Amino acid sequence: MTPSPVIRLAHHADLHAIWQIESRVFGDPVYPAFFFRQALDLWPDLLIVAEREGELLGYVLGGLGEDAELGWVLSLAVLPEARSQGLAQRLLEELEWQLRKQGMHRTRLTVDPANLANRLYERLGYQLVAVEAEYFGPGEPRNVLEKALHFAVNAEGQEARA
Repeated sequence: MTPSPVIRLAHHADLHAIWQIESRVFGDPVYPAFFFRQALDLWPDLLIVAEREGELLGYVLGGLGEDAELGWVLSLAVLPEARSQGLAQRLLEELEWQLRKQGMHRTRLTVDPANLANRLYERLGYQLVAVEAEYFGPGEPRNVLEKALHFAVNAEGQEARA
């Protein structure tokens, strides 16, 4: 029986595999390899991977911006052969937890209107807040989605995962 993938924070040793996933899933153009290194240095708790038996199957990258209560989902990728196993949802949920631990109350992302991931985001509570026809330039439309980050409070009055 194949073990369930582990969701964990990324390490520097993972960076090449993350970039390979990025390249395979998104094709050209992709984030350059140095971007992931810098992101890991800036936001070490916001680059999260799914790993099974030493092989990375996907990642999610979050970031922080000027708004002190808003975190971002910058990139989410799962290898084609690892899809339909709930990994994207698990990665997003871990990122949301990490963002909330850093004081974020909302998270935002952009996604191509034709991307099937729109359904996942909607199912997870993301709501459309804008449509930008040229988000990344001419012919690059994006849906801008946002989600409020709420977690249950335990008996000690601390936030806990639901």
